[in-house]
Amino acid sequence: MQPIDRGLVDEVWGEILEYHPARLQMEAAAFLDQQPHVSAFTSLIGRDFDDTVQRTAFGLAFLLFKILERGRAQALPALGEDPINAAYEVNVDWLAAMEGGEAALMETVESGPDPNPLGYILSVFYEGDGDPGGYDLSVRANLYLMLKTLTEALDDGAGEE
Repeated sequence: MQPIDRGLVDEVWGEILEYHPARLQMEAAAFLDQQPHVSAFTSLIGRDFDDTVQRTAFGLAFLLFKILERGRAQALPALGEDPINAAYEVNVDWLAAMEGGEAALMETVESGPDPNPLGYILSVFYEGDGDPGGYDLSVRANLYLMLKTLTEALDDGAGEE
C-alpha cells in the first residue's frame, strides 16, 4: 500500500471536491454498503457531538478510505467490527496514558511544518488553513483518534468477520 503523503491526500481530496453531488451521494452510499462496521464506528465517535461532527466523522472516514484505496489501486476489503474495537481500545488506553491528554495529542499532531499523515488529512478536511473551523479540542482529538483507529484496524485485521 502506498504510504499516505501530502500529494496523495491532495490528489484524492481535489478529486472529491470536483464530484457532482449525485456522484458523491452514490459513492457515500456504496461506502456505507461496503463498510458497515466503519459506518457504525463513525456513529459511535460522533454520538456525543452535534450532527455536523457526526457528518464530519463519516466524511473523514470516507476520505481516508478513498486515499488508502488510491494507494492500493483497488477497493479495501470490508473491515470487521473486532479489529476496529481492538484498535480503538488500544488507542483509548494510549491517549489516557499520554501526559497532557487531548491537548498534548493535538499539539503534536497539528504542530510543525509537516504534520503526521492523519493530522494532514484533518487539516485538509478543515480546508488546510490551520483553523479547525470552530471544532474544539475534544472534537479534533476524537476525529484524529477515529482516523488512527481505522488505519490501525486495517493494518491489523482487514476482512469481514
